[in-house]
Formats: sequence, structure tokens, C-alpha cells
Amino acid sequence: MQGNHVGGHRADRILSHGATRPVRIVLADEQELMREGLAALLGAQERFEVVGSTGDGRDCLRLCVDRKPDLLVFNESMPGLNGVEAARRVASRCPHTRMLCLSETGDRPCVRAVFDAGAHGYVLKRCKFANLMDGIDSVLSSRYHVSPELAYVLVESFRRGDEPHSVLTPREKEVAQLYAEGLSTRQIAERLHISMKTVGTHREHIQSKLGVDGIADLTRYALREGMVSIDH
Repeated sequence: MQGNHVGGHRADRILSHGATRPVRIVLADEQELMREGLAALLGAQERFEVVGSTGDGRDCLRLCVDRKPDLLVFNESMPGLNGVEAARRVASRCPHTRMLCLSETGDRPCVRAVFDAGAHGYVLKRCKFANLMDGIDSVLSSRYHVSPELAYVLVESFRRGDEPHSVLTPREKEVAQLYAEGLSTRQIAERLHISMKTVGTHREHIQSKLGVDGIADLTRYALREGMVSIDH
């Protein structure tokens, strides 16, 4: 991981080979204003072409499969399909697409989940456009990139040697296990003496952190990772 980059950029190479075409980019972020602003900034440079923009995770996957972009710039929180799971599926179906997460949070669980899903870069939304360009150039140069201020997140993750599900809070682990055991949202709420809305919020956080989509995926994950036994 690095915050700086050296050498030729993939964007420059694509244009230099007979001036064939600019770097094709898909933007995926639930904030439309963010997408429009980023599209305008990138579109002002002839080496970039925004070929798709969406605020929905499933549409993000469809756009990437259909248009085969060189770069996907995405946010980890999107409706329809969370950004982490969308990135995981893009990585599987579009192996040549480089992926950079533009996020509001620098939390260690989120950073780890994004890279575990197959992303190549992670930049905070509060950064300057020049910092985002550094990240884009790095991932297009077939390298990994993380904002310099997030380096401690990766160091701490390596130091702890966490298992993926250890990023969950004790309550989130409890909710995940109960879902995996087949309980409904109402049953979990009654069991833990909390509201159904709170259970739903915990489920959203669990799915985002683990990069899973839906109860079926969560159950398979819990069984695979030993969070719950088959004969529970």
C-alpha cells in the first residue's frame, strides 16, 4: 500500500498507444451530487471518460459487466447491494477492472472489508481532488493505494491478525448468530429485548462489514467461519 506513486500511469499508456481511447470509468455512490461533481472533474481531463454512473449496488454490477470499465470508483454504502459485495462481484466478473473506494469513513473494519472484497485503493471523501487523483493513478498503475492518514489502519489490522468476523461488535456477533440459527427479525428483537428497527440496523452493519448480501449469505458465512454449528 502506498500514498505516493512513481512511474508511468495506465491512463497515459492507454492514450499513448495510438491515442486509442481514454480511461473508461464507472462511478457508484448513493449521493447523486457527489457523482455529478466527480464526473465533471474527471470529464474535464481528456484522458478520462465516465461511461456509467449509479447510486445502486446492483446497477453498479450491471454497468461494470456491460461496459467493462478500466476503473470503478465506488462507495461502500449503497442500496440494492452494498458496495463491498458489489465490489466482490465486480472483481469476480470483471477481473481487469481496477477498483477504488471513495469513502466517508476510515474505520478499520470497513477498510479491511473493502480490500478483502478485491478493491485496489481506498481514499477518504474529505480529501482534496489531487489526493484522489494520486489514488486513481496508483491503482491504474497496477498498484495498491490507501490514503496516507489511513496507514495506521492497515498496520493495526496486520498487528492484530484479526479474523474477518472479529470486526463485529459483541452485539453484532450475537445478532449474526441468531440470524444464522434461523430466527426472524421479530424473534431476535424479542430474544434480545430490543426493537426490530435496531435489529435491522445491526444486520445492515453486519452485512457491510462482512461483505455479504442477505440472510442466506450471512448464514453460509457463519457456518463457514464457525460462528454457529450445523447442529445448533
